[in-house]
Amino acid sequence: MNDVDVKRQVRELLDRLPDDCSFADVQRAIAVLMWPKQEVPARRHLPPEEVKRRLREWLKSSEKDK
Repeated sequence: MNDVDVKRQVRELLDRLPDDCSFADVQRAIAVLMWPKQEVPARRHLPPEEVKRRLREWLKSSEKDK
């Protein structure tokens, strides 16, 4: 990312903040901008049969621990 992109992002950020924001608000918003962007993995849905199987296994193992 080059300096022009950074300045543009900060200007856009300032435009989004309320007029009565504090220095702390600006600082926090810039910190959020700086956080590395990580892709959130897509949620994987399990079929009901798999959920039941895993639950049975978990219940069996918890019975053994008693």
